[in-house]
Amino acid sequence: MNKTRLTGIVIVVLGLLTALIPTVIFKVCAAMDGKFMKCHWTSQTEVALGIATIVLGLLIVLSKEKAAGAAYAVASAINGVLVILIPTVVIGVCGSADMPCHSGTKPALIIAGALIIVTALINAVSYIVSKKKA
Repeated sequence: MNKTRLTGIVIVVLGLLTALIPTVIFKVCAAMDGKFMKCHWTSQTEVALGIATIVLGLLIVLSKEKAAGAAYAVASAINGVLVILIPTVVIGVCGSADMPCHSGTKPALIIAGALIIVTALINAVSYIVSKKKA
């Protein structure tokens, strides 16, 4: 198995993890009095980003052209940045540090996003280095 396919598989797993963190692993707050907290909307957005990351990872694995795989990796890195920005800047989580979404979900998503970025950049840089050698 070559590096490109391996990084694609890792990105698929990280995308799945991104979708599962706010829904299963570190569940966000339930609705209170019929109203949703900010963490609910963060969760919904992260599930969508996780699915998009899974698709990009599969495209990396299935792509026959290395340049296309590198482009999908760059798109995955952008998704990784969004995974980090959603709970920290764009939407956020509950304000209380005692809430599980603040102490569990948010840090886990930051780590998942960082791992997506690093893995995707390894793929893209690997392509650039192989192009310079050729």
